[in-house]
Amino acid sequence: MASLHALAIPPLIRGMQNIAAILKRAQASDLDVATILTSRVHPTMRPFTFQIKSLTDTATHIPSQINPSLPRSPLPDLEKNSSFDTLLSRIAAAVSHLEVIAPEELNEREDTKVKLRVDRRSWDGDVAYVEYVALEFVQMHAHANFWFHVTTAYNLLRAAGLEIGKPDFLNAAGLKTWEMWNE
Repeated sequence: MASLHALAIPPLIRGMQNIAAILKRAQASDLDVATILTSRVHPTMRPFTFQIKSLTDTATHIPSQINPSLPRSPLPDLEKNSSFDTLLSRIAAAVSHLEVIAPEELNEREDTKVKLRVDRRSWDGDVAYVEYVALEFVQMHAHANFWFHVTTAYNLLRAAGLEIGKPDFLNAAGLKTWEMWNE
């Protein structure tokens, strides 16, 4: 079986590198930045900037939720200065934070309890708690939440007119060449 570190961290780094590469393409395009930054899939959903905030927060909080002795990463604030540069800086800071997490800081913690508070507006202010063991938390909650926000950001950019497709979602950062896939 793969180690907890291998299951938890590399996919997050890869996802952030790919969304950053796509965001750089949007930055180089003639698309309206202000429209993209405030775009939403639905009026009740949060805007594009929130998608980047949430995917980076989720990614950087996973290690400290598994191993509370690990610090949470301070990331650039998006509330005061939202721009593609700020979003890219936040993604880069999140990737840097994860790259220094050593395998031994997460491995052998698969059975560590992770308790999450869940606030749901639709529950009329009710607060619930859900508890996982770390392996289950990574597989069933944390990664699902992370990829939800990555996918939403990707879809907002595509809806804005950026010419991207599934290969960009999977490999926009060019971390694996298509020639390597055939080997």
